[in-house]
Amino acid sequence: MKHGMLAALCILLAMPVLAHHGVVLLYHHVDDNTPVSTSISPAQFKDQLDYIEENGFVVVPLLELLKGVFEGRESAAEAVAITFDDAYESVYHTAFPELSARGMPFTVFVATQAVERGHEATMSWQQLRELKASGLASFGAHSQTHGHLLRGSENGITDAWIERVSVEIDESIADLTRELGLDRVQTFAYPYGEYSQGLEELVAARGLYGLAQLSGGVGEGTPVTAIPRFPMSRTQGSLERLAMALYTRPLPVTRLDGAPALINGSGQDPKAFSFSLSAAPAYHRDRLGCFSASGESLTLAREGDRFTVRLPAFQPGRNKVNCTAPSAERAGEFFWYSQQWVLADAAGSWLAR
Repeated sequence: MKHGMLAALCILLAMPVLAHHGVVLLYHHVDDNTPVSTSISPAQFKDQLDYIEENGFVVVPLLELLKGVFEGRESAAEAVAITFDDAYESVYHTAFPELSARGMPFTVFVATQAVERGHEATMSWQQLRELKASGLASFGAHSQTHGHLLRGSENGITDAWIERVSVEIDESIADLTRELGLDRVQTFAYPYGEYSQGLEELVAARGLYGLAQLSGGVGEGTPVTAIPRFPMSRTQGSLERLAMALYTRPLPVTRLDGAPALINGSGQDPKAFSFSLSAAPAYHRDRLGCFSASGESLTLAREGDRFTVRLPAFQPGRNKVNCTAPSAERAGEFFWYSQQWVLADAAGSWLAR
């Protein structure tokens, strides 16, 4: 009888459930000899996969996680998705064998022009086909050229900008479907993690999920065109940081003001932004804190369920603020929200690089 009950319990624990949140991890290179800011060492990567496996987390395909959260489909309770941007060759030679040995699915976001031109650091179409044949890999679009897609829209949306960016999105999808025999591409990762309302609208019009480079969990209230992913690198690849990411849930932001994603460098930078939080789930509102990307604690004012954050001076490029609050139910778990602003300089020149 006891054995029967234990077997039933094991089956129950293994069954998929309705997932209300999940975490997406972002990698680029898995290599000791590539840029530190976008690389994790092979040893760190292996240790991270071991940690995920040994601590009860379940790696699921990215679309399974997203549809579990946003459409109420079945997925694992402690769901994690693994993604790679840029289709670097080290994913094929180093990451894929480790993932394959564990049966872990993953998604590669491909900037297709580099593959077409045989860039030495990028996988070939044949290598990408081998990943597809494994049954573990899925693929998303990452534009054709991996350019700064916001360039040309800092002073307003124009027909020329819409046409240029539409080609970047549509042709990259066409390349993937043609070369990899895909029926459909449903995800788009923003090059450099840069997005704006205008770009989100183009992504949404195509029925795509938009993947950003912001820290935080994915939940029912997460915008489907600004899905956060925790970036991993040699400087941000410790097991402590991985654990922090895995035990993150989305902070339930319900109303946001004063947070335009793209700023044109005219000197009108926002001085503050405000948001509201829902009462559920259980977290310590009184311990909410907001921080700049450098870790500076920011002034935070509260009026009822409304919070206002005093922003630091922005620099040209990507500027981020992270707001976190500890869980009231699970030690070590944090609720997290990240907001990004992309600032052009007075000439908008940094966007043209």
